[in-house]
Amino acid sequence: MIQKQLAILGESNLLLAWRLREFVTHLPSLCALHSLAAFACAVAIWGHPGFPFAVIWAALISACNLRRYLLSREYYPDTIDAAHLTSFYRRLQITANVESVFWAAGAITLFPILFPKHPVFFAVLTAGLMASSVIAYRSLPKPLTSYLAAAMVASAVLSFTMTEQISWPSFALALLFGGSLIRACWRQAREYDRYLREQIEQQQTAETVKLLLHEYEASASDWLWEVDEGNCLVNVCERFGMAARQDRDFLEGRELVGLFKSGPAREKLAALMLECASFRDLVVEVDLAGETRWWSISGNPTSDGTMRGVMRDVTDSRQTEQRVAHMARYDTLSGLANRHLFNETLDDMLSRQVKNQHLALLYIDLDHFKSVNDTLGHHIGDELIRASAARLSAIVREHDLAARLGGDEFAVLLTRVNDLRTAHICAQRIVDAMAEPFNLMGQTVRVSASVGVAYSATRGLESEEFMRQADLALYAAKRAGRSTYADFDAALNLEERTRRDLELDLRTAIAEGQFTLVYQPQVCLKTGKWTGKETLVRWEHPVRGRIMPIEFIGIAEETGLIIPLGEWIIRQAIHEAARWEEPHTIAINLSPIQMRNPNLVNVLTNAIANAQIEPERVEIEITENALMHDSEANVELLHRLRKTGVRIALDDFGTGYSSLNYLRAFPFDKIKIDRCFVSELLDRSDCQAIVRNVIMLARALGMETTAEGVETREQYEWLKLHGCSEAQGYYISRPMEAADAAEASGTSSEWQAGEVIADNVHRLRGKVA
Repeated sequence: MIQKQLAILGESNLLLAWRLREFVTHLPSLCALHSLAAFACAVAIWGHPGFPFAVIWAALISACNLRRYLLSREYYPDTIDAAHLTSFYRRLQITANVESVFWAAGAITLFPILFPKHPVFFAVLTAGLMASSVIAYRSLPKPLTSYLAAAMVASAVLSFTMTEQISWPSFALALLFGGSLIRACWRQAREYDRYLREQIEQQQTAETVKLLLHEYEASASDWLWEVDEGNCLVNVCERFGMAARQDRDFLEGRELVGLFKSGPAREKLAALMLECASFRDLVVEVDLAGETRWWSISGNPTSDGTMRGVMRDVTDSRQTEQRVAHMARYDTLSGLANRHLFNETLDDMLSRQVKNQHLALLYIDLDHFKSVNDTLGHHIGDELIRASAARLSAIVREHDLAARLGGDEFAVLLTRVNDLRTAHICAQRIVDAMAEPFNLMGQTVRVSASVGVAYSATRGLESEEFMRQADLALYAAKRAGRSTYADFDAALNLEERTRRDLELDLRTAIAEGQFTLVYQPQVCLKTGKWTGKETLVRWEHPVRGRIMPIEFIGIAEETGLIIPLGEWIIRQAIHEAARWEEPHTIAINLSPIQMRNPNLVNVLTNAIANAQIEPERVEIEITENALMHDSEANVELLHRLRKTGVRIALDDFGTGYSSLNYLRAFPFDKIKIDRCFVSELLDRSDCQAIVRNVIMLARALGMETTAEGVETREQYEWLKLHGCSEAQGYYISRPMEAADAAEASGTSSEWQAGEVIADNVHRLRGKVA
């Protein structure tokens, strides 16, 4: 209402309205006092000749006061009619001026008669009239000024007429007191106006806040709450009722804490409200007709012991936070715990491990997963991860934790383990489950799993050490042939240290050139002549002696040292082959890591140019496993190598995946039959069938075949009989040192028996590598 009055009336008229409202509240008592005082004066001069005049005078004053009282009944304080205000004020001022004139006239006429008879009455009457008028008229300075001026005039006149001599002191005091009172009344009026302006500002602010609160409750998602000293709801707003899905009358008087579900948050809220302590953004859970919602509540105490605050529904943000927290702790592809949650849980379990509580950690790796990814596509690989995770979840117990650590690596934390046998049972179940074929999007996929088992029977073990033990056990399972599990053993620590020391020595060996090359001859089965030699590397360790490739090639590939070592092998092998007496082919093996080296072709072409050797004498051997890594890029690399003039051989044929697809994608010069087929060639018909079909396939495609691992005369003769192009192995010759390889040369007359070969090797000072 204040906003409306101020907008229509303006500040000056609104102040007038408030001053009039103040005056009207005192007017009935003022009118009664003034009327009573006038008749008291008339009664006081009873019997005096002027008594009739006094009665008439008192009646006139009473009529003026009655008129003022009736005017006050017409005043409406919340009016927005400015004309009504000015008209009422003008009539009220006229009436007040008329009364002032009557009082001045009566005082001048009657007080000289009244004073001698009743001097005390005269003093009381004068003080009462002045005090009541000043109090009543404090909000209206103009009528009060006219009243005080009339009193001052009457006092001045009386100072001349009441005594025979003029009372100059009385006259002076009348003027002084009158002027001071008039000045004080206007100063009081200004202070009163300032007070009224402050009241207007406060009411404006209150109305604005109230309006904003109403708009806030109507449009915002938050709502206000208020409780009394007993923490029961009062003044429940509509928004609160809608949020609680209850009628406001039902909520009124209910205990606020009782609305929420029991739990730590509710207990905290109850304690804070009991202490009348401020709090902010406390999230509590509420059950609304079977639906769980979350409200955020903030509150502050007030001076009267109550509390007020604001609440809002944070269910959506809470659910979003839970989803984000789930995403931060769980793997999106498999649905299992991720590495972060697994490490966090492992740290917690190890820190809380008590006596006789055993833990077991299973580290799981899918065998041949990358092959599936590369050959069948990443979508199949993703499905394989999901299916593997589902099988893993079905095996572990509810109180255990299964996680995907990344790629095809999984882990299981067994939290209630009686002994190591319990961990073995779980590990074997995982191995057996992963060995079952997977049917993925119409594709049958077969993989296996290797599991490393670490067992914690004592307290104080660090999580990183526990994980390292499981990782070492996993490598032991892989070395044992995969698709099995292995326990961590203290000896594995020694192996790891040995491996780490070997890695450090390997870096020094490359820098200092501690490597030598040996060569294993390859013989043409039709003519009996040596046609080429395969390059093999040896590490001449200054302390450990000669180290075979199986001990350091894997480390070189893992650390990337295979790149500089492989480049040295290419340059050294081609350089030594250029000095051979016979123009035999030099075969050089490439690892998958080397094939990703962008400098490979340049290294090869520069080595050929520097050695001034015919490019067709250089034969590059790659394995099927090497092709499986980024197969399209590798086939493109093979074509670049072919353009240099070198020969390309496919090594270990039949042991990888999709061999026929690679034969179709690239025309190899030679196929090398793996030794695993040749070693059991005479004992197993399936090996014979495989070798026979490989020879026929290669012949049909215009490719040569070389059988590896020929160790007996019978194997040699069988291969020759069935049309194999070449053979290599201990029956023909062991790997030869570089000097012997440069001089050695086999002829057809020498290939009569194994003894002749041995004599030939002895003649050539063959030294066993």
